[in-house]
Amino acid sequence: MRKKLSLLAVALVCLLISSGRAFAQFENGSIVGTVHDSSGAVLPGVTIKVTNSATGIVSTRQTNDSGDYEVPALRVGQYNVEATKQGFAASHATDITLSIGARQRIDLTLNISGTSETVEVSGVSLSVETETSQRSQIVTQYQTAALPLVSRNYSDLIGLATGVRQNLSGMSSTSNTGLVREGSFNVNGQRSIFNNFLLDGMDNNAYGESNQGFSNQIIQPAPDSIAQFQVVTNNETAEYGRASGAVVNVAFAQGGNKFHGRVYEFLRNTDLNAVGFFRPPGGQKPSYNRNQFGGNINGPIVKDHLFFFLDYEGFRQVRKQVSTATVPTVAQSNGIFSKTVYDPYTGTPYAAGTSILNSPNISSSARTMAGLIGGLGQSNATTSNFTTFQRSNNYTDKGDLRLDYTIDSKNSVFVRASHLKTNATDFPIFGLPLDGGSNGKQRILDQQIAGGYTRVVSPTQLLDVRFGFSRTRAGKYSLSIGTDPGFTFPGLPTDPTVAGGIPSIGITGFNSLGRLATNPQFQNPSLLNPKVNYTWVVKNHSLKAGYEYQQIWMDVQDTNPLYGGFTYAGGFSRNYVGGKTTETSTSDNTFADFLWGATSQYNLSSYFVAQLRNRSNFAYVQDDWKVTPRLTVNMGVRYEYTTPYWEAQNRQSNFDPSLAASNPAGAMVPVSSTGNKYGYKPDRDDFAPRFGFAYSADDNTVIRGGYGISFSHYDRAGSGNILAINPPEALFVTVSQTAPQAGGSNANYVRMDQGFPSSTLTFNPLTANVTYIDSNRYRDSYVHNYYVEVQRSLAKNILFDVAYVGNHGLKLLQLANLNQKDPASNYARPYPTYGDITVALHSAYSHYDALQVRYEQRMVSGLTLLNSFTWSHALDNAGASLEANTPSPQDIRNLAADYSQSEYNQPVVNTTSLVYELPFGRGRRWLNTGGIVNQVLGQWQVSAVNQVMSGFPYQITYTPSGRLPGLGHLGQLPRFEPLSPQSCRGPIAQRAR
Repeated sequence: MRKKLSLLAVALVCLLISSGRAFAQFENGSIVGTVHDSSGAVLPGVTIKVTNSATGIVSTRQTNDSGDYEVPALRVGQYNVEATKQGFAASHATDITLSIGARQRIDLTLNISGTSETVEVSGVSLSVETETSQRSQIVTQYQTAALPLVSRNYSDLIGLATGVRQNLSGMSSTSNTGLVREGSFNVNGQRSIFNNFLLDGMDNNAYGESNQGFSNQIIQPAPDSIAQFQVVTNNETAEYGRASGAVVNVAFAQGGNKFHGRVYEFLRNTDLNAVGFFRPPGGQKPSYNRNQFGGNINGPIVKDHLFFFLDYEGFRQVRKQVSTATVPTVAQSNGIFSKTVYDPYTGTPYAAGTSILNSPNISSSARTMAGLIGGLGQSNATTSNFTTFQRSNNYTDKGDLRLDYTIDSKNSVFVRASHLKTNATDFPIFGLPLDGGSNGKQRILDQQIAGGYTRVVSPTQLLDVRFGFSRTRAGKYSLSIGTDPGFTFPGLPTDPTVAGGIPSIGITGFNSLGRLATNPQFQNPSLLNPKVNYTWVVKNHSLKAGYEYQQIWMDVQDTNPLYGGFTYAGGFSRNYVGGKTTETSTSDNTFADFLWGATSQYNLSSYFVAQLRNRSNFAYVQDDWKVTPRLTVNMGVRYEYTTPYWEAQNRQSNFDPSLAASNPAGAMVPVSSTGNKYGYKPDRDDFAPRFGFAYSADDNTVIRGGYGISFSHYDRAGSGNILAINPPEALFVTVSQTAPQAGGSNANYVRMDQGFPSSTLTFNPLTANVTYIDSNRYRDSYVHNYYVEVQRSLAKNILFDVAYVGNHGLKLLQLANLNQKDPASNYARPYPTYGDITVALHSAYSHYDALQVRYEQRMVSGLTLLNSFTWSHALDNAGASLEANTPSPQDIRNLAADYSQSEYNQPVVNTTSLVYELPFGRGRRWLNTGGIVNQVLGQWQVSAVNQVMSGFPYQITYTPSGRLPGLGHLGQLPRFEPLSPQSCRGPIAQRAR
């Protein structure tokens, strides 16, 4: 392996120093072409001058012996191209639109005459792609500014591309505060974490280990501040990596030689809203007041040299949303039930209609909470009997400043600083102290600085250096913290940053009470990201190579429940005889259990802040080879090495199965005793080849295709695959128990008012769920991507393409219970000295096939139209944690049994977007005049986005109420015991909130 790395390093050094070409142009593009004379012969030595229409910046090149030229590292925008040679008349191409990451071909012809000629390519903004095999969709600034965006998240427009499906976790309709996982898309049947966001060529991915339910990006630019963005969905060139899904490449806007400004406000107001389908409490209209306002200004500081772009956007939302819950009836709150219930400790019966609150075993804290519940004002219905206006608010401010400075014809620099701050509050549905599992205060601080230096080393060589630093401070904090409910439970933490309120209480049949179990929780990642690239054009080869380094620091608090939790699901108040019962458990039984404090399970976790660290080294070489005038071949290879996370103070342990029987406590082996700070062997063999071609069948038709391998190094699976959040430092303790009358022991049973015994937070292998990563089975996830398409230009700026797109994913992460009971061994656990063991397996796989069809036109008769159609089939045997409903396999001994339709499978998706300039006003067909007529009736546009799709996959589960000896509650199939949601960590512990 070291020999392979040495050879790659030597190759890169040779290319960067001697050859010079390492052409990763980040968010920039190139104008390429060939110059001929009137007879069709190529013309060497022609001077090519490319001028940016907005900034006046000029780039000059010479055609080579083959008459070819390339002008790289050009910003997104409009350009004029001029070709001159002594003895020939000048030739011009004007108003050429250069897209992000594009290789725009502009071929020119010089005539021997004294008259300058403007060629037909003028006004090109959309044409067949003859120079690249990268499959992508461009979304222009015109579209981002004009298309309707209720959320004003530009990333919602990623869905305009074929093969893209918005993940349910990214939809904003169900979020009180409006905070959702912005940018969550499953592209070509892949996991949303497999996407890679770039801003100004720099890494812009949110690296929180469980995302906290916030954005997938660090900085989310306002739509008006984006010059353009590109969604690369297949066969990206070797300069792109880190993930196997889409590469979302965003170019931030820059200023020009003219001053421009814009102000805006988008308003949603209660007076403008309908009441809604369901009648709210008292018939009162829910309040929803949202103001999103801001603007930008840009222009020159020094003409033709120094430009600025400054923006700001504010968001203010105050909302009272109709929320419905199921709570105990007033009669149940008074201990009166519709059936006979039995004291779980003594078996004493209490007939229907008789209050149990006189029982000497009633929990005093439960009695107090029952009184609060009885005063909520619920109806007499048994379900959905409580309706209220739940309050929330969101106050967000963000802004950016970008400076671009062209020092001279060979040197230019830019710097951008971005800042985002959010304070949102999700108020308790039941008020305090009952709470009801609200998120409470949610705080986000995102900051980023990015800069770049570009040097034209020679007419055929170009150096581009970038540097980025980002940091995020994000967390949620219960409003119950610091409050006193009037009672307490022994054994709970007294730390003022954690303590207060009522622990999380789950009662089967009712909405939860108390605090949200996963609160408080925070994660604070920081990212250092320098990179360098060099471009060298040699004859008909456009060689590229580059190197990128990433370092991540992340402090994480992700143990839960920090303030404890109680579960009432046993139905212990039924009539048990000899520990057995034939009664069906109802909500009467589970709430009676609560009043008696007879928990079926209690949970507690330790407060532990893991200081995670991670490093990555990426390198690549790429050759865009113009084999013939009609055939371009794109070849490259990328190497990626990303270390596993390690803990800065070596507070990290891994499970050793060989010690489980002889030394259970010692089976959790600290990394400090192994000399391997990761706890397992990293994968150092991530070589990713890329190959593609573009063949021009004629001037208007191109056949393209490609194949490549891409690796994904980040899973965002919560603590389920983070060894630092592992015993004995981090403890997730779940104690299941059976009440005495149901067959349990009086001596060992812990009632709710007894709280949490002092021994709870000690490492007990039978109750502490641990995480295990097997070095022999660990590999980085990777995906084979491939496609073939036919692209046809129907007319100027009108494009149609049809493609087959496929991929096959391997070594994908799935979490399972290594210690799952085995029906073949009389339901015995493989490691009887341990309870559940979460094993992070890289063994899942996926497959995707699709027919994708696109029709696009830009400003044809005033209409910009994009229609993207996808007909696909996605299969896998595991979805991603925190976005899939089945993160644990039914049987760890038969993982293939879960291979079936993916949760990301949505067979038909058709998305249509349009912007139409109405033909009224100055420069248009009718009312072509200025003044007040133009201001009032002219310059209007109509825009729309429409999406038609198949329904989301429907999950069918089965949870029988009975038990089998030695197996416990069954999950989805009666043969196996899946990892219990109550006893699991990370994603399976329902951390998605």
